[in-house]
Amino acid sequence: MTGDNTLITSHGINRRDFMKLCAALAATMGLSSKAAAEMAESVSNPQRPPVIWIGAQECTGCTESLLRATHPTVENLVLETISLEYHEVLSAAFGHQVEENKHHALEKYKGQYVLVVDGFYPIKR
Repeated sequence: MTGDNTLITSHGINRRDFMKLCAALAATMGLSSKAAAEMAESVSNPQRPPVIWIGAQECTGCTESLLRATHPTVENLVLETISLEYHEVLSAAFGHQVEENKHHALEKYKGQYVLVVDGFYPIKR
């Protein structure tokens, strides 16, 4: 965790506790300690990370929960914390336009975006 870190400290979290949280999250997800350090660096970066949210075979329940969240609110999350580049349900576009938006975001932020997959992608075996 380098730089200003105002995003973290503004939420009342000190560096040590933040690093412990990142390590615990990485371990829970089966990731390495290097991934924990990368998570910490990403979160402490003052830039809002681009997020591409893809809904697969799902019922939009996760999106409904997100919209009803109160801390943080979806407005706070989208306007201050992340840069939501694509979310089909929350998009103003539809049809081929929303697909174009998705492909544009995938190309523009290649190697930089956070991918959220909501639902299940069937895999033929």
